[in-house]
Formats: sequence, C-alpha cells, structure tokens
Amino acid sequence: EKCERSLNWAFGSIRRQRERERREAEEEAKLEKRRAEEREAMIEAEERKKEYEADFVKFGTQLQEKLASGSFASSVGEAAVDADGSVDAERVEEVSALIGAAVQSFVAAGPQGGNWSETLQLLKKISPSDKTVDILLIEARCHEKESNHRQAMSGAGKLIARASNKYDSWKNDDPKMMATTLGANAAMQLGLSENAISFYQNVLKFDPEQSRARKQYRGLKKVVKFLDKAEEQIQKGYNNAASGFVDDCLSAMRGLDVDSPLFRSRIQLKQCTILSGMGKHEEALANCDAAVELRSATNDDDSMVVSDDSRKEAHLIRAEALLLDMDYDEAVNDFREAFNLVPEDKESLQEKRELQHKLQEAQHQQKRWNGGEKDMRFNENTGFPDGRPPERDHAKILQLPIDLEHRTKDIKCAWLKKQFKALVRQYHPDKYKGNKKRAARKFKEVKEAKEIISDSWDC
Repeated sequence: EKCERSLNWAFGSIRRQRERERREAEEEAKLEKRRAEEREAMIEAEERKKEYEADFVKFGTQLQEKLASGSFASSVGEAAVDADGSVDAERVEEVSALIGAAVQSFVAAGPQGGNWSETLQLLKKISPSDKTVDILLIEARCHEKESNHRQAMSGAGKLIARASNKYDSWKNDDPKMMATTLGANAAMQLGLSENAISFYQNVLKFDPEQSRARKQYRGLKKVVKFLDKAEEQIQKGYNNAASGFVDDCLSAMRGLDVDSPLFRSRIQLKQCTILSGMGKHEEALANCDAAVELRSATNDDDSMVVSDDSRKEAHLIRAEALLLDMDYDEAVNDFREAFNLVPEDKESLQEKRELQHKLQEAQHQQKRWNGGEKDMRFNENTGFPDGRPPERDHAKILQLPIDLEHRTKDIKCAWLKKQFKALVRQYHPDKYKGNKKRAARKFKEVKEAKEIISDSWDC
C-alpha cells in the first residue's frame, strides 16, 4: 500500500509537471503570437505613415512650383478687396510677400517641409482672414511636428471649414483629406476620440461615397468602443477583462490612419499598467519598453518630434512597473530620466518636487535591496566588511505561499525545492525568450534567495 501511494504520488507529480509545462508553453506561444502581431502592426503603421508623409512631399512640391511661378498673389486677391469693390494692390503685394516668406521657410529644407518653429513665427504675421487653404495646412502641419496637438487639431478644423463644399469630391491626396487625417490623429493623441470621429463625419457629410473616410470612421468607432470598455473595467478593478479589451483595441487599430506609432505607444503604456497590476511583469515591461523606445527615438530626418511630456509619461509609467517587478536599479534610472525632462521654470516647480520625492523613495528602496552601504552600524569594525546586508523578501522572490512559515520542515523544504526548480527553469538564460537582462537578474536573485532560505530552514 505504501509503495502504491508512492507510485501514485510520483505519477501525479509527473502529470502536474507536464500540465505545468503545457500551460507555460501555451502562454509562451500566446505571448510570441502577440509580439509577432505587434511587430506586423508597427510595420503597417510605418507604411501608412510613409504614405501620409508622401502626400505632404507632393504638397510641398506643388508649393515650390507656385513659388517659382509667383502664383500666390492671385490667391490673396479677395482679401484685399475694399468696401467699394476696388482691389488694394499694395495690400495684395504685402500679403503675398508674407505668404511667400512663410512658404519659402516651410520648403527650404525640401518638399517634405521643415523649419517648423520659424515657419510658425512667420505665419503669426498673417491675419486669419488672409490665410489660404495652403497656409492653413502648413500651419497645422507645423503644429503637428512641434507636438502641439491641440493647435494642430484646431488648424485642421479651420482648413476643413474654409475648404468644404458639397459640390466638391474629397480625394485622398487633397489638402482637405490631409487635414482630416492630421486633425483626427491630433485629437486621438489628446484623448479626444469624439473629436477624431467628427473629422471623418464631416467628410462623409459632404461626400458620402468617400471610401477611405467611411472605413476610417467605422474603424475608429470600434477602437473608441474598446477603449471605453477597457477604461470602465480598469475603474472596476477588473484588470484581466481590461487587458482583453486593450488587445482588441490594438487589433482594431490595424489599417487605420490613427494607428500612428505614437498613438499605439499610448495603448501600450495603458496595457503595461494593467498587466503590471496583474503581476504579469514580463508582458507589462515588454509593452513599456516598446513605448519608451518609440518615444525616445530621434529621427535624423526630423520626421517625428516627441514632446518632453510624452517621453516623461513613458518613463514614469515604466518606473512604476519596474518597482512592482522589484527592479529598483532600472526604476531609479527611469525616475531620474523623467525628473530631467521637467522644465526648469516656476510653473513646473511643484511637479519637479513631486518627482524628486518619488526619485528619493526609489533610491531608498534601491539601497535597501542592494545593500553594501557602510555606516556606523554596518562596517568592518562591527563585523560587516561588505556593509549593510541586502534587505530582500526572499519568500516573495521565490513566490512561496505566505503561510508556509507555519508548516512543517518537510513541507517547507518541498515547496522551496519545487519553486526553485520552476523559477530556475523559467529564467534560465538559455531558455528565456524575453528580456535577457531581466532573466539574468531574476536567475541570480532566485539562486541567492534559495541559498539563504535553505540555510534558514536547514533544508
């Protein structure tokens, strides 16, 4: 009978191990599939971004041709009409010169545009009534490149209101459609989903057969629906359900103009927060890393300018996720990066203090976790030549049950052996498919925790 029980226990242990390995393999396959889909989605988003940029190159080429032919004067003639119907030639010349200078600044670096800040300064000299459709699009584009999303959205709205005509068709490379895409993107960056939808509604009001606008409108409605559901589940504390809706949102974004890398990073940061709260630190940090990398990227061709606020937000969210993963060294680095991105002015003084407080708290946790600090109590003379010993929750590192301390020695040692084998297999550098640096850190921490607890329990 004893032999039978032993065999049953052994076979049961093998079944449980195989079941655990099967679940781990399924989770890994699911995670890898999600990573592959994310990579494909980012490639698609980059391709649409190239198409969007190509439209502006075409627009810039047309501007260069107008500059060469001097045709800007005819476009401002209406603005210079006096009350008696006569044309003020001097005013036409003045406005044409201002518009020409702004356009010249915009295309000086090439048809793709450039000199965003300088061009905006020149545009301020032109009165709103004198701004043509081309000038309004240039203004919205400059604000977009400067990450002034609210002004970009406003400028796009003004252009559409000025150029809309129920008798005109809306072509994809037309300034009106370019402004629609620009305005919708800016609205989504600000979290104003209803405003983004209204841009496409406006197109369909004037041209119901515009296929691109119809596709974008329907897709964007679905994205907003999933985002709202995710936020609703987060407020209720249902992180697992919220994570599912965020995944659905990312899938629904594929093929949409608003699926810019920058907006996708917003969704990734939301997913990072959700997964981190669920204890799925590897998936959470993968999302955070992707968002930080994207927002920290600087392109040589100046195709994307990411504001300091966006970069700061990404570093702060990743820092909080790293704290939950007990990676205090990297968390301190992220808090420091965020702190350095806060401007040195009176308006940001309070924010600077709050971030400094968070940084100091993280540094305190880092010192306790790493140990090695020497003071009056911990030094060579008091028997601590290596300084203060690390203060770590080894049971938490090994994911041991919280009530294990009250069990018998055999049960405690069995649990210790079981968890150690599982975690060493999970974080082994040769088998781990995620962040190798994180795996190496976890592998080392698990081995150190096992040694300490094993000595303490005499296993």
